[in-house]
Amino acid sequence: MSTLVSKVLAAGAAVSMLTLPGLSPAAAAPGLGEGQPSSAASSPADESQQNPTGPAADGGKAANDEARSAAEPTSTDDTASAQEAEAGTQVQLLNITDFHGRISDAGTQVASVVEEQRAAFDSKGGTGMLSAGDNIGASPYNSSSAKDKPTLDVLNAIGVQASAVGNHEFDRGVEDLTGRVVEGADFPYLGANVYAKGTEDVVDGLDEYSIVDVDGVKVAVIGVVTQETATLVSPGGIEAIEFGDPTDAVNRVADDIEDLPADEQPDMTVVEAHLGASSTESLEDAKASNAEFKKLVTEADASIDVLFTGHTHLPYSFEAPVPGDADRTRPVLEAGNYGTHVGQVQLTSDGEGDWSTDAVNLIETEDQSYDSPVVDEVEKIVAEADEAAKVPGSVVHGKITEDITRAFSDGNENRGGESTLGNLVADALKDGVEDSQLDEADFGITNPGGLRTDLLCDHIYNTEEKCEVTAAELNEVLPFANDHGVVTMKGADVIGLFEEQWQPEGARNSFLHLGISDELDVVYDSEADRGQHVKSVKVNGEAIDEEKDYRVATLSFLAAGGDNFTSFAEGTFEQSGLTDFDTWVNYFEKNTPVSPDKNERQADAADDVIDSGDLTAELTGPKTIAPGASADFVLKTDAKSEVAGPIDVTVDLPKGYTAEVAPKFSAESASAKDSEAKAPEVKADANAAKTITLKSIPAGESQTPVTVTAPQDASGDVTVKLSLQANAEGPWWDDNPLPLAHEYEATAAVSDDANASAGDDGSADGGADGGAADGGAADGGGADGGDSAAGGSDGSSSADGADANASSDGGSSDGSGSDANGSKDGGDLPRTGFETFNIVAAALALIVAGGTAVTVVRRRKITS
Repeated sequence: MSTLVSKVLAAGAAVSMLTLPGLSPAAAAPGLGEGQPSSAASSPADESQQNPTGPAADGGKAANDEARSAAEPTSTDDTASAQEAEAGTQVQLLNITDFHGRISDAGTQVASVVEEQRAAFDSKGGTGMLSAGDNIGASPYNSSSAKDKPTLDVLNAIGVQASAVGNHEFDRGVEDLTGRVVEGADFPYLGANVYAKGTEDVVDGLDEYSIVDVDGVKVAVIGVVTQETATLVSPGGIEAIEFGDPTDAVNRVADDIEDLPADEQPDMTVVEAHLGASSTESLEDAKASNAEFKKLVTEADASIDVLFTGHTHLPYSFEAPVPGDADRTRPVLEAGNYGTHVGQVQLTSDGEGDWSTDAVNLIETEDQSYDSPVVDEVEKIVAEADEAAKVPGSVVHGKITEDITRAFSDGNENRGGESTLGNLVADALKDGVEDSQLDEADFGITNPGGLRTDLLCDHIYNTEEKCEVTAAELNEVLPFANDHGVVTMKGADVIGLFEEQWQPEGARNSFLHLGISDELDVVYDSEADRGQHVKSVKVNGEAIDEEKDYRVATLSFLAAGGDNFTSFAEGTFEQSGLTDFDTWVNYFEKNTPVSPDKNERQADAADDVIDSGDLTAELTGPKTIAPGASADFVLKTDAKSEVAGPIDVTVDLPKGYTAEVAPKFSAESASAKDSEAKAPEVKADANAAKTITLKSIPAGESQTPVTVTAPQDASGDVTVKLSLQANAEGPWWDDNPLPLAHEYEATAAVSDDANASAGDDGSADGGADGGAADGGAADGGGADGGDSAAGGSDGSSSADGADANASSDGGSSDGSGSDANGSKDGGDLPRTGFETFNIVAAALALIVAGGTAVTVVRRRKITS
């Protein structure tokens, strides 16, 4: 245990309470958590009513001195209970958390709130100013470009007296924190659970706690940080330290404070904890949302009067029971993030060592302004930082065609969702290897927590044009200056990475969605058991080989196993000599304008309507098809409800074969009206010759015929393959009902003896039986079962007596000389009124005919 560093810092003048709009002192603001009982705030005019036995006009300093004198031990024992401030002594504590260098957005606003509250409380008592950590790191360019010195200068000007370390204080390693950062702060950084490895000795340079002077009242501040820090920063920077249990550290230090000599004991003890709740609906919900938070709230020593928390970026305020004392509660609060709120707690001493809570508020800082030399000083610091950063930050490195963003859910960032930004960064990491001395990488991977803001067309840093991207904007996306490089690892460990997206029990996020480069395709099942989620990983369309070495472009943070992606640590990391920012800038300069790729790269099989049984599909084919003749292969679907589109049906044919599709049944076709089967609306994309696009799949049974014409010299068997998948122009990712592609095959024999007699409707048997085509005439029963991709299910479909004449004016559509014109007599579907046209001019290798097959592949459009 490190010894107490006696930094007893003078506080500013005492202040009065500013209440959030709509928030009385007795309750938290709507949506911010549960309220707590407290007396109404008063102005200086009614001070005597609030505190009839309160301190004198000097803020209670004399009374507090008397109280400390009275607390001196009268025996030879050199220890005693906590110092007892005189009854009626009042203290105000102000707090921020997760400021992350937002000096331009909130520097003067936070300073204004702090100064106004100090002045308003001046006649009642003293004001202490504290922080729960993450003051620096993941900062905007005007701070990050100067290694966050401007942010430390702002906090010094505001008068912060003590701060817990946050995980981002370790972004540049523990030596940077305990050296440069601590030296630049006029306040102590506290980390009671940050130990030299293998010990319970707090690492040199950090303090366990500090006693700060709040206008004569001694306030002990204990600081701790989440144990998750070990997985949230680059492991290489924290090799010499480890993070212990935060609550155990708080209680150990509380015991040490109790053992201090009487003249050194504080009047009050508070905790600054960089850990917090992930749910704010109620105290019970908050405790259930995070195990560290629950333990702190329910087990922290009864001597703790206030619990300030952080890390989760959520504003909340609760009043929690004090363990072992049924008659007492204590405030538990978090002041949001980025300086949007200042937490405020006002307390009064009962003269017996306990403090009652008068008010707890989360004061919004937006648009706040106050005339004060401190505010003026902060404004000057920010202006100088802006000016210093403007020249390098304003350099334009490229353009975007539209916004490229992180994933969001209900307006909040969702690190469990796939994002266009995450995938783009992975592309840049892979591409960046080409700018280095390293051998080429196979693909790139990044983590969602490394993405700190979005690339927006309307975000203007200085004087650049709309959609232009500056150095400052690129830096704000990737502000951590991670080393870039390549990890060589086995395919089995790559699979392990995707399994590790499901985080360990108790982690802040249960699922972290990796950003992956275009070379990768991943299918997982979110509903599978732990360790069995990953169903498929493909590299450039080929299944990953578990025994093969793959070269993965990534960041030093991940390469060392950060964010619990420990499989990375099984490989060998080679640094490129570049940072993530370098590769990011280079990518934009080489590829501008940059567009978001809206194709899914990881798909959840649990969201697939076919896998869930909400939609069934099969492809049936005729028994035979004659050389130069045509016959129908039919895609049949049965949906419990309409499946939103657009949905692509990709047709693969052997060399020399062509295909046509009927776009829809004609309203004038009586036979269509009489048929129970419905056909979805169809269109053909002239630029995607093998693709049929369905507007949607209607509820109930639906049939889409694809008329295949054999070349004159055809022989053997013909296998037609259809792939059903969502179109990228429609809903995508987690909102997509068809996140996977499904492939169906049907095979017909090519024979000169094909039976072309009209009216032969046959029956489906799941095999190769079916209709016939001869000399361009297709039999009405041409889809007599045929091959069914649904495993031999009955694929029969008849439209009695329906004749159709479907002509394609395109003649030979593949250049092989086969003529696609010809009359179709009967057919297995009503064809009168069909508008038919050629959509396929493919020359693919002949697919060897096999049995009925259904293969599940990735959702993205298939290319050839």
